[in-house]
Amino acid sequence: MDTQRYAAQHPWGPGPWATRGFDVEGHRGARGLVVENTIPSFRAAIDVGVTGVELDVRLTADGHVVVWHDATLDPEFCVFGEHDLAGARVDELTLAQLRTVDVGSRTRPAFPRQRAVPGERIVTLPELLQACSDATDLWWTIELKVDPTEPREVRTRHTLVEGVLAAVHHAGVGGRCFVHSFDWATLESARELDPSLLRSALAVVGNTYTPGSPWLGGVRYEDFGADLAGAAASIGASVVAPHHLTCDAAFVERAHALGLSVMAWTVNEPADLERLRDVGVDSIVTDLPDLAVNLLDS
Repeated sequence: MDTQRYAAQHPWGPGPWATRGFDVEGHRGARGLVVENTIPSFRAAIDVGVTGVELDVRLTADGHVVVWHDATLDPEFCVFGEHDLAGARVDELTLAQLRTVDVGSRTRPAFPRQRAVPGERIVTLPELLQACSDATDLWWTIELKVDPTEPREVRTRHTLVEGVLAAVHHAGVGGRCFVHSFDWATLESARELDPSLLRSALAVVGNTYTPGSPWLGGVRYEDFGADLAGAAASIGASVVAPHHLTCDAAFVERAHALGLSVMAWTVNEPADLERLRDVGVDSIVTDLPDLAVNLLDS
């Protein structure tokens, strides 16, 4: 791909697309290649040439920001040691307790190329950033997992945001990361604590973005209706991130007119990748970053 020409045609919003062209983000590292949210998975994404990575973070009971997607420990994906922690909530366990769980041994049947990494443990966000510190032009899309219908997560929302901001600034990646969340109150909290950090508004049209939704923070759906991009712009987001099936040319044009970049997720089929590139999205999140990078290069 002619990245300079692409960047010149897509001048809205800071991000990897501004200088490097179409952005391919590895989902939870390189989920389709190596067991997700482990350091080897992120290293695999870097090795295949992604411009960014997407990851999930949660708060432990003792206040550590850890890289993990689910609210609980699922035995389908975890191997437990001396203590059976199946079904336990991450935010009710200490980091030491979480370290007893092997999260690299169980692969997912949906990803036949996925490689196991036995013995891998849940890592903290600072540990992951340090492990990838040599990737000096890599962008980080950090999804803060907060469910606004779960009182415990609402109570610790501010602490999670503070922990993420501290980690990215300490690692020196504040200028190339997005604070990313379905819970727009989390984005509003990040904006209050550090307006300089870029924010990405995740949404599922008809689910999180819907009348009466608790996911929209201070935004009223009724004030924007079908205009998801307008709603995202109203909270100061620089990126709007819908599911790829709701991205079409009209949506992208509206987002760009408001100065927003568009990050579509989770895109694994070549036909979908080509369609999204053709309608002008700036970024895709994919489980199969090697295929995406190769397709774009060709």
